[in-house]
Amino acid sequence: MNRFLLKFGSVFLVGVLCILLTAGFAGAAVTYTVQSGDSLYFIANRYGVTVEDIKSANGLSGDAIYPGQRLAIPGGTSSGTGYRVVRGDTIFLIGRRFGVSVDSIKRANNLWQDVLYPGQVLNIPGGSSRQAVTVSRGFSRSDLDLLARAVFAEARGEVYEGQVAVAAVVLNRLKNPDFPQTIPGIIYEPGAFSSVDDGQINLWPDGTAFKAVQDAVNGWDPTYGASYYWNPATATSKWVWSRTITVKIGNHVFAK
Repeated sequence: MNRFLLKFGSVFLVGVLCILLTAGFAGAAVTYTVQSGDSLYFIANRYGVTVEDIKSANGLSGDAIYPGQRLAIPGGTSSGTGYRVVRGDTIFLIGRRFGVSVDSIKRANNLWQDVLYPGQVLNIPGGSSRQAVTVSRGFSRSDLDLLARAVFAEARGEVYEGQVAVAAVVLNRLKNPDFPQTIPGIIYEPGAFSSVDDGQINLWPDGTAFKAVQDAVNGWDPTYGASYYWNPATATSKWVWSRTITVKIGNHVFAK
């Protein structure tokens, strides 16, 4: 009888441990609400997981998703933002970019010195989701910082998709021979951006603007190839309305 109870108790404990472990893994997932223009590829890239990981975690057989759909992102964490170090980074610049202190980053990553190496992934405390951000794709650090400043100056207060859209317009102009072929050339082209004229381009952007730039660099284009945008409430040019409108996001109209 005692041997039976011992065996039963062992089986019971193993079962409890399995349940706890399963719950622990399930709790590690981040829940993401699909936005207009999202795809499984872009969501997976944003969180540093694979498309198959997301499909498996959500029982998806195809790639179709819809705005408002809630997806479990396996392996995510809600404690901060992941940032992948690139050449030229310092803890000071990363902290300034995300609006956190050097000491906070060092404590969150158990760093005793300021030495970083390319490819190192840092946890940025205070972020809203796990996102391994890599800023490269052939653009210089100063180019991306300037683009983030443009996004912040032109679209802060807009929905996130609208901020990505502004960055996408600048990148689309790079592909258009009618525009300068550098990010500084596009942004500082006379009359191109009101934020340059009124000096707001000099404001330091927040972390959201940098994330919007990264999503645009990674290929997310909510504008469907637009090279122009304007706010109908403030635009004075009649010429812009002659362009082919592709979409309206927040307060801005986007067109080719």
